Amino acid sequence: MTIACHFSQLTIEFNQQALFPPLTRSLTCQQNALIGHNGKGKSVLLRLLAQKILPTSGQINWNMPFVHVDQLTRLQGDTLAQALDIHEIYQAFQRVDAGIATLEDIELLDGKWQLPVMWQNLLDSAQLPVALDTPIAHLSGGEQTRLALCRAFLCEESFLLLDEPDNHLDYQGQQWLIKQLAQHKAGSLIVSHNRNLLSYADTIIELSEKGLSEYGGNYTLYEAQKSAEITSLEAASDRLNSQIKNEKRQQQATLQKTAQRKRQGESIRQSGSQCLLLLDMQKNRAEQRQSAVAKRHQRVIDDMQSQKQGIDEEKAHVHQQKMVLNYQSDGHRLNVFVNNLQLPYGYQHPISFSAYGNEHWHIKGKNGCGKSTLLKCLIEQFVPLSGEFRLNKDYCYLDQHLALLDKTLPVAQALHQYQSAISVEQWRTRLGMLRIRGDKSLLPLEKLSGGEQLKATLLALTHSPKPPAVLLLDEPDNHLDIESRQLLENLLVEYQGTLLLVSHDEAFVERCGITHTLLLGELI
Repeated sequence: MTIACHFSQLTIEFNQQALFPPLTRSLTCQQNALIGHNGKGKSVLLRLLAQKILPTSGQINWNMPFVHVDQLTRLQGDTLAQALDIHEIYQAFQRVDAGIATLEDIELLDGKWQLPVMWQNLLDSAQLPVALDTPIAHLSGGEQTRLALCRAFLCEESFLLLDEPDNHLDYQGQQWLIKQLAQHKAGSLIVSHNRNLLSYADTIIELSEKGLSEYGGNYTLYEAQKSAEITSLEAASDRLNSQIKNEKRQQQATLQKTAQRKRQGESIRQSGSQCLLLLDMQKNRAEQRQSAVAKRHQRVIDDMQSQKQGIDEEKAHVHQQKMVLNYQSDGHRLNVFVNNLQLPYGYQHPISFSAYGNEHWHIKGKNGCGKSTLLKCLIEQFVPLSGEFRLNKDYCYLDQHLALLDKTLPVAQALHQYQSAISVEQWRTRLGMLRIRGDKSLLPLEKLSGGEQLKATLLALTHSPKPPAVLLLDEPDNHLDIESRQLLENLLVEYQGTLLLVSHDEAFVERCGITHTLLLGELI
């Protein structure tokens, strides 16, 4: 398979500290996916490969052109043609259509007469306006994301470096992206936490504090290999536990024999039946021999305990974490009532539904259909045009910005402000159990990764004196790494209150114990 890029001993330092160990890898012309916990340096690695920033050391060698689309890509120009970087060719086609083409126009368009049809097909497939003079100011955030990706897909001979390209895409947008990536023969490296998208990858590359590890195959195969890894670690841990116990039994038996011989020696000494000098020599030799045996036992035990500590640390790294929101459902209590609600934006038809305790609702629809608007009407941030609604006052609303805690405060301090019955030190201990340790718990919450902010927010909720009867979650999975999504899934699937969830991640939704779906508009 063609090698698009090779990099060797690649490192970068921030504040004189390496972000990751030296990385060496070849990227082939296939669908490569880069995964890993937030904060490990995936976006930085993409920017290094795109030569947007310089490495501290190491080499990057490209064998073909490449295109980089990061999370913060801002489209240049005023129209679709300018944003797609095809304005000059588009204008030449316009002059041909108007019958005023110059010789330079004809030369420019030589061999490119198929381009207008290709542009229109691509824009149409992305559900974007096909008129290339459309102002990009008229596009929504999701549409601008799709347009930035269209610009990349027009570069058919270029390897694509895409940083979370599925962010802000609805389900239809994600399916379009999957199809376009499959058709892009030059290959790609995609940073994503979306397991549906990752299930189409040809190979998964994981970035961790150990460096890069490649798992041939898609995310399903990656999960199977990770599961086998956990099983192997569990077996190794059990085996070492058994060996340590056996070694300790032998050590105890040795100590008991030593004590027994000592008592026998004292008895003989007191009887006076043997020469004291001979007895002392025998005693010294025995003590030296027994001391050597005891030391050998202790060395073996120490070595095995050190191995077990390493395995336990590895288990803690790969094991899913778990948190529980202890809301006790009081039967079939009506927690959300909506009758003929007319939203101020988006969906134009009246909405009616009732949600009871222990019901989990997925609010589904295309970008811009009014899903977030509905939640904001329920919590009275927006005023509906008409209709009535009632919401249990014991609710908690979280959007992707996770604004439950004061983000300007250090994490432990923000948690203490939320629940002062628990001391700052106790909060730091609880944060440590979620791998937010040391200096991280002293940082302002806003400086942590999305996954770490979610963990702190869930920690606050799970220690709330009165857990919420209703959770309203507006795309809480955006910007979360896979581990954090799984942590949230495990909490939600066991949550006994009423859940109203907005999300475009089908894999995430399936794992949240959804019992009902509210569809706003038609899905194509």
